[in-house]
Amino acid sequence: MVFYIIIGFFVGLIVGWYISTKNTKHQKQQPITQHITLDSLTGLPNRMEFFKHLKKAKGVILIDLDDFSIINNVYSKDIGDEVLQKISKKISNIEHIDNLYRMGGDEFAVIFEEEKELKEVANVILQVIDDFYIKKDNILIQVSATIAISYTKPFIETADLALKYGKKKKLNIVVYSENLGLFKEDEVFLDVIRRLKIAIKENKVVPFFQCIKDNNGDIAQYEALIRIQEGDKFVPPAVFLDIAKRTKIYSELTAIMVQKTFLYMKNKQVNFSINLSYDDILNHRIYKIILDEINRFPDPGRIIVEFVETEAIENFDYIKNFIDTIRQKGCKIAIDDFGSGYNNFTYLEKLKPDIVKIDGSLIQTLLSSDNSSFLVQTIINFCQKNGIISVAEYVSHREIYMALKEMGVDEYQGFYFCKPAKEIK
Repeated sequence: MVFYIIIGFFVGLIVGWYISTKNTKHQKQQPITQHITLDSLTGLPNRMEFFKHLKKAKGVILIDLDDFSIINNVYSKDIGDEVLQKISKKISNIEHIDNLYRMGGDEFAVIFEEEKELKEVANVILQVIDDFYIKKDNILIQVSATIAISYTKPFIETADLALKYGKKKKLNIVVYSENLGLFKEDEVFLDVIRRLKIAIKENKVVPFFQCIKDNNGDIAQYEALIRIQEGDKFVPPAVFLDIAKRTKIYSELTAIMVQKTFLYMKNKQVNFSINLSYDDILNHRIYKIILDEINRFPDPGRIIVEFVETEAIENFDYIKNFIDTIRQKGCKIAIDDFGSGYNNFTYLEKLKPDIVKIDGSLIQTLLSSDNSSFLVQTIINFCQKNGIISVAEYVSHREIYMALKEMGVDEYQGFYFCKPAKEIK
């Protein structure tokens, strides 16, 4: 009898150990499975799950939060994460949205397994996002979005095309179709290329100059701006520059602008800036032209090299070496459009500019947006603490000028002071 009791005791121990081990394994496997299928920040199904369920789709909606990186850069990644968590819950609670996925970053997707009028759903999503905000230190942090809809396979490719089209055209909602104006864009592209080739051949690439004034009303510098002459008209860069950047013509335009600007400014006793991109500095021909022009210039201390599209910079050591080279010759460094896109204060720490030009979109909304006002004041404060000259772009009227002056901006550029002109005094 005692023998059977002892045997039973050991059998119980073994069975208990087996069950415990099995449960422990199950508990360990559960988080691993969740990690594979769920987004760790929002708890939503992730990109992998999206593609797994895509085969059942009758339609797809893509949601992309506009310029979301600004929130991370200005307020912190923690606040950015909080916005993503809360806004994903808001969207998940919308009627008819049963399958919301986080695709990564600030992009979400919805799969619809039944045929439905998705534009109505998209309008509701857009309204929820427009109404959403969180409040930090008396600042309202809000977001906007571009939404793409596709009923056409392959869903992710067609929806992504619609999303890119919406971003480019600044549309809130775009439904994919084969007639999104892509062929028309090709026609425009070819026409612009033709006009640029004619302008280069006929020596019609012309530098214009816009003044930048200080708080005393004196001209502190001029910025060289490209124009294309067609008959009696001078075509602004908004018409052709983005297209030129997609071709080898862009480097030719840069070379002409640098050479003509230096030649014109040789006998003018004023400071002036030329715009250069990361790609310009990587181009060995442009690099050599710039250095040759600086070496020949009688007073390099009047030269300001203005970097545009700094978010494209990948090799900071290369750019820093270029900056050190021209600084030794007396040139100054400016950062253009600061506060837009992916620009953040890390670039200022790395490049150590003499001048920072605050992005025009922030200046234009300065009086109507608390966020713009906060960003502008933050940039000005940073510049003041680090001995950097702050320049406000797109100053269009007196009210903006007075507000900026009170905030402590050092210099101003815009139509309120002067328009770009072919000749300066």
